[in-house]
Amino acid sequence: MAALRRGNSLLPVGVIRVDGGFARGDAVIVLGPDGAEIGRGLCAYDAEDAQKIKGRSSADIASILGFSGRAEMIHRDDLVVGRE
Repeated sequence: MAALRRGNSLLPVGVIRVDGGFARGDAVIVLGPDGAEIGRGLCAYDAEDAQKIKGRSSADIASILGFSGRAEMIHRDDLVVGRE
């Protein structure tokens, strides 16, 4: 959560849960561990692929999915973080 507030991207390793259905490029809500909304962003992966790579290192994406995707689940340029 603090990393996102500092302007970092959301990496797969920082994702602990994926809910709902969405396609690559869809706007998604990012929630903190307490369930409070942190921000919203455009996801680089669809829900199925996001589920597969959540909690994993970006270096593992190609071996898990069979293709090289973005290192970030949501790039900082595609993320709006709310105030604390």
